[in-house]
Amino acid sequence: MKRQLFDQEDKPVIRSDNGPQFISHRFEEACTEFDMVHERIPPKTPNKNAHIESYHAIIELECYQRHEFESYPQAQ
Repeated sequence: MKRQLFDQEDKPVIRSDNGPQFISHRFEEACTEFDMVHERIPPKTPNKNAHIESYHAIIELECYQRHEFESYPQAQ
């Protein structure tokens, strides 16, 4: 992201739910640093973020439910 400087008037938008990783101060600082807009979807509306919700469902079904990981590096 640091290598890509956005010369456009429109800032890039990150859409997310209201999970703890997206309400942290560090995440907001990064959005400010990279001059991006953080758009939160309303609570209990996963259909507004359907692509990422679908991705997480596939990862859970095909990976997390089939394997048990002992550490983060192993899962990675």
